Formats: sequence, structure tokens, C-alpha cells
Amino acid sequence: MKKNIFLLLMPFLFFLSAHGQYQQSNDETFCIDQTNLYGKFLSGANFLKKTITDGNRSTFKTGYIIDALLGYRWSCGLRLEAEYAFRKNAIKKIDFYIEGCSSNGHFKNSSLMANLLWDVPLYSCECAFENIKPFVGVGIGYDFQKINSSNSRIIFCQKWNNLSWQAMAGLTFPIFCNTDITLEYKFHQGGNHFYNNAIGIGLVYNFDF
Repeated sequence: MKKNIFLLLMPFLFFLSAHGQYQQSNDETFCIDQTNLYGKFLSGANFLKKTITDGNRSTFKTGYIIDALLGYRWSCGLRLEAEYAFRKNAIKKIDFYIEGCSSNGHFKNSSLMANLLWDVPLYSCECAFENIKPFVGVGIGYDFQKINSSNSRIIFCQKWNNLSWQAMAGLTFPIFCNTDITLEYKFHQGGNHFYNNAIGIGLVYNFDF
């Protein structure tokens, strides 16, 4: 788990270092906050907490999240996002309440969310990282979930549709005109005691109309 998180952080740290070197050698500034409408694509690692569903006890391997969003920001620092996310985790082990266990199968989760975020204001400082913008947010939406597994005696497949919610926090940083890099953490609860913790890196493009 630590190795996966470190690998996810490497591109973010690289861009921070590169931007710091750029500012020292060039007095030009990035194009920041020129537009209100933006799109975002994010991917990363998803960690699914062990669950008990219909008497079946499941643990999961580290999976992944793919996230696409369209957002709008206001000058007060508030942002509204429409989000589609897909998560998938392979089953590490499932103990069936009827008989036996299995290490085959996976859990899939597709979610449609509406998110409200706040860009936390920071005091300006003359340093290479002064354009870092932290944010926090919450979201509510709907999940489509599926889990399947099997052994020599049992074929298990179950689907659920549930209301869901999430909380998130992260950082954004400009890398060139109209484009930011973002590092985000999401906690997502999709019903039936499926708790997801995800950390990912993404790109934000600010549309220039």
C-alpha cells in the first residue's frame, strides 16, 4: 500500500519541482483562474474496506479508480462538480455463509455524484509553491454496485443500487496555461457497508471561451 501511494505521489512532486525551477529562471506567470468552467480526469488507487454482505465476509486487494468530472467555479471559492467514477477491486478472499471460500472474483462500483467544493484561501507567500490551492468538499449521488465470485460449489453474483455520499480533500497546482495538476483523496460510502478510500492524481483543464 505504501509503495502504491509513493508511486502516485511521484508525478505530483516532479511537477512541483519543475515549476519551482521554472519560476527561478523565468519571470513570466502561468495563466491561472482565467475561466470558470473546467473539466477534470483523475485516476489512482482504490482501497476497499472488508465487508459482510448477506452473511458473506469479503476482503479485497488494492484496486483502481477512474474519474471524469465537469465543474464550475465561483469567485468566492466555491465549486460545483458533476462526477462519474468507476472503481474496481479484485477479491482477496470471500468466506461464503453457505459453504467454503474463494479468492476469485471482483467488486465493481459505478457512481454518479454531485459535489460541492471549497478552495481554501491561503495567505500569499513568495515561494516556489505559492500557487498551491488546497480544497475540501462533499458529494451526494447514486451507486451501481456488483460483486461476483465462485468456487467449485458456489457461484455468487449480487447487484445493488444505492444512494451514496463522499468527502474529499486535495491540492491543485498550475503546470502551464489553462492546465492544473491535482492530488486528491476521496472517502466514498456506496451503501451495503462498502467503504472506499481512494487517492489519485489528475489533470484539470480550464476552458477558455
